[in-house]
Amino acid sequence: MTDILHRLQGCLATGTCEPGLLDAAAREIRELKERSDQLEEILIMLVRTSIPWDADGNTTENFPAFQERYQRLIHEAAVLLGLDVRSTITRTEPKT
Repeated sequence: MTDILHRLQGCLATGTCEPGLLDAAAREIRELKERSDQLEEILIMLVRTSIPWDADGNTTENFPAFQERYQRLIHEAAVLLGLDVRSTITRTEPKT
């Protein structure tokens, strides 16, 4: 749970809000909406990317373009998810 959410819950409990809290909450909501939209665009691009293998599992001529696009999109998603920095959410990732 974010700090802003704790502060908003405190306002509801006490009936008083500190100045600027609603502005801060609106800003955080806008930022989260932007990130959500960006992640949705990445997911759409990944879904629309054709698989560069034939029925026998051999790579096709599209493989280099696929590989470049896939790596770029996955990197963008990782940055948006905050995987390059510590997050407020504790993540447990499978070891590969």
